[in-house]
Amino acid sequence: MNKRNRPESKWLLDAEVQYKIDKHKGRWEVSLMFIDTKDPKHLLIKKIGDYRSKKLAEIYAKNMQKTAAKDFRGTQKVNKDDYHINNN
Repeated sequence: MNKRNRPESKWLLDAEVQYKIDKHKGRWEVSLMFIDTKDPKHLLIKKIGDYRSKKLAEIYAKNMQKTAAKDFRGTQKVNKDDYHINNN
């Protein structure tokens, strides 16, 4: 079975997609966070790139978030109180 059809990754189809931007070594790193809507403590964070300015990072992050979150049922949402991301 290929990676795309594996049952353990099926939750990604229903995941809420958010982004985070962190400064690292003078560059602004953009990561997408895929949060399981049925179990908000189950998440996947993927770095998608780094940019020279925070403004560029925000533009790319918002664009990638919209692209990754496309779902014919509408945007999936998770209750923000169900998870906490600590950058430390």
